[in-house]
Formats: sequence, structure tokens, C-alpha cells
Amino acid sequence: MRRTVALAVAGVGFLWQGVVPVLAQSEPPKPPPILSIYREQVKPGKGGAHEKNELAWVQALAKAKAPAHYIAMTSVTGPDEAWFIEARDSFASVQKDEEAIMGNAALSAEIDAITARDGELLTASSHMLAVRRDDLGYRVGGRDIAKMRYVAATTIHVKPGYERDFVAFRKVVNEAHEKANMDEQWSAWEVISGAPSGTFLIFQPLASMAEMDGYRDMHGKEYQETMGEDNRARMRDLTREAIQSSTNQVFAFNPKMSHVTAEFAARDPEFWSPKPAAEAKKK
Repeated sequence: MRRTVALAVAGVGFLWQGVVPVLAQSEPPKPPPILSIYREQVKPGKGGAHEKNELAWVQALAKAKAPAHYIAMTSVTGPDEAWFIEARDSFASVQKDEEAIMGNAALSAEIDAITARDGELLTASSHMLAVRRDDLGYRVGGRDIAKMRYVAATTIHVKPGYERDFVAFRKVVNEAHEKANMDEQWSAWEVISGAPSGTFLIFQPLASMAEMDGYRDMHGKEYQETMGEDNRARMRDLTREAIQSSTNQVFAFNPKMSHVTAEFAARDPEFWSPKPAAEAKKK
């Protein structure tokens, strides 16, 4: 598959730097209405070569000053994957920027060569478009993505005809979290193209994997009591009736493979724009 500006990553729920203006540090940007997500499954042992080839993507786009900015994230758990996530304010903008890149003959030729090398490193690739579902999210936009390092991603496949039951299930979860004043945040997305109907993504940004150490205690006895037996029973019923499958993965943001705006990088320059080792040593 040919990857142009329509590619995406580091999805992770939540990669808004290409759509909204930079806000004060105390007010993280809100998510965009649309995510363009490109998934690549990497052959065993080819992770290093794949990262090197992705760096060529970044360099080509930067040299051409192309209107394509995205965040990359690589899997920590699950299959060896890389996700590229691009924030979008409209579907028309995807077409507009793709046409701009394809109109650049030199860049198109370079992209063809990079894509060919990518094909030797991957077992599969896919492209999805997803729209934000605020009714399924919880305290959306409460964390600055530029300062996050990981994303806990859940991919959910809902049984055909059971979307209303799935929405009811997520609302029970959200209401319980609000009642218990849970210190969490996630965004929810409905995939409308590039995956089976009824595919939803839940992205939870993490500053570190250490945050996961407290999950079990956070959702322990006190939280279960706050939810109540009736709601717990309802959740079990809705899960059984509505959800076909659910997959949990943890991803790490990869600044080398990302092509972010200068404004986004400025919110945490040591991570997104690290100085070369020789220059850092000299200083």
C-alpha cells in the first residue's frame, strides 16, 4: 500500500498537535475530531531497520516542508507494531494535503523508494480513519500529550447491531468513574473506515508505565462498591451481549519516527527534539 500524507500515527488517542493552536501549559490541547491511523506490523528482527527507514520518511517530509505531521508509537506489548497517528480537523484536509505531496515530483519519487524498502520490513499494513466519541471518553484532554511517554490502547470489536448496548456499557463505566472521582483520562474513537464495522479504540495516555502499578488498587473494593452490584451485573450482561472481542496493548512514543510541529516539540524539547550526542557531550 502506498503511504502518503494520509498516513498517521502515535494515536494514541489523542495526538492533537497538528490541528489546534498551542495553549498554555496549564491547558492541554483538546483532541481533534478525526484521527488518521496507519498501522504497520514489523517482521521479527527488523525493528532497527524499520526505525531507520522511518527516519528517512521524517527527513524527506522535513526537507520538502510537506504539510504532514504525525506521532509514531511502537508496541511494548502484543505484536511488533508501529502506529502513526495524524490529527485531522476534516476529511477534506486529508485529500488536500495528499494532493499537495503528490504534486511534488521529487518528494513523490523519494516516497516511492522509501515505501519499497518499507515493504521488505513489514508483514502487513493498514490505514484507518476514526472519529472522536466524547460520549465514550472520560475527562478527555486532561493531559498534555507532548509530556506523555506511553499509551494504553484498547481495540474493541462490537457485535453487529449491538452498538447501542456497547454505548450503554461505556456509560456505566464512565458514571462509576465520575462517582468515584477516579484519577484517569481516556479518549474514545469509532473507526469509520479501514476496519470492520463496530471497531472502537480507547486511548489512555501515560507519563510512565509506573502508573499501571496502581491500576488494580484503583479499581479494587472501594471502586466496586461505588459502582454497586446492580451496575456490575449490568456490565457483565452488556459485555457478554455486545462485545465480540477486546485487545489491550501498550505503546511507547518514538520521537525518532515522529514528524511533529515545532510548537508541539517545544512543550518537551528534550524528548521530541533531543540534541545529537556529540553536541550534548561538548556542552
